Amino acid sequence: MSVVETSMDPTAADRVEQMTRAAEEVDGVAPLGEQPLRALRAPSAQVRHFVVAATGAGTPPGAGTPPGAGTPSAAGAVDEAAGYAQLTGSGAEATAELVVHPDHRRRGLGTALVRAVTDAEPAVAVWAHGDLPSARALADELGLARTRELLKMRRRAVNGPALPEPRTTEGIETGTLADAASEGGRRWPGLDARDEFLRVNNAAFSWHPEQGGWSRDQLDERLAVDWVDPAGVFLAVDVTGSRPRLAGFHWTKTVAEPGRPVEGEVYVVGVDPADQGRGLGGLLTALGVGHLEGSVGADSVVLYVEGDNTPAIRTYERLGFAVEHRDVTYASR
Repeated sequence: MSVVETSMDPTAADRVEQMTRAAEEVDGVAPLGEQPLRALRAPSAQVRHFVVAATGAGTPPGAGTPPGAGTPSAAGAVDEAAGYAQLTGSGAEATAELVVHPDHRRRGLGTALVRAVTDAEPAVAVWAHGDLPSARALADELGLARTRELLKMRRRAVNGPALPEPRTTEGIETGTLADAASEGGRRWPGLDARDEFLRVNNAAFSWHPEQGGWSRDQLDERLAVDWVDPAGVFLAVDVTGSRPRLAGFHWTKTVAEPGRPVEGEVYVVGVDPADQGRGLGGLLTALGVGHLEGSVGADSVVLYVEGDNTPAIRTYERLGFAVEHRDVTYASR
């Protein structure tokens, strides 16, 4: 069994997406996050793709086949692309996510993929979404240690506590990205909302391997995604100086799939470190959740928070959020 580093084309991306859907149906949790799935079809994405094949009866009808797979093996069967890993970054910043098709598990494919990415980047942190027993067993087998925990929390509109009445801090005005003059609105002339958004984001998440260190191009690309609603991006603007200054933001997300209840997400809440302690995190979160449950009509709202961020977790618990599951990373000891 060998793992091949390869490029992605539409057919290969189709196959990985099919594997991801099959795994989510069996496990109840998606093995690849939003960013890795988007990178499958983004030629400019700075990621590396690894594929492992399994000898089987052939690629399922309608499924694509990554380069190097789907060819006859020495035994006359077909080598089917059955596992995939994506590696992002390098050195201490490297992360990886992987998926093995449920029909090809317990054959060592996951082990082979983890070894391939750790050979490529020895310090890589490998994500295990849902903290499933199979992932823990694989990490133990390879001698990997848990290095990070990400909690998924959920608030249900039907029985969640009443949201607090928004109380703005002195000198702070709240609104949305759509309201900003730089975005075509009428508020806060002199404020370049995107430049300020980028500044606050990178200051608030300077420690974060995925959310920090963005460029303006990266921000513009993310704001151009079809689900982004500028009227669902809430801003807290400090108007006490000669020019308005962004103090914090809450970027909300709505997931609406046919036949399923609408789900909202506290996508990102960022507060300028200079404005910590002013209650802006709770204010912005409550504004966004109220928008999702009210204007959008979400049945529930989810969010992700670092397992060691105790102050944020307490804030979310006061707003009626409870832990639903955990994602963890594993890395070499």
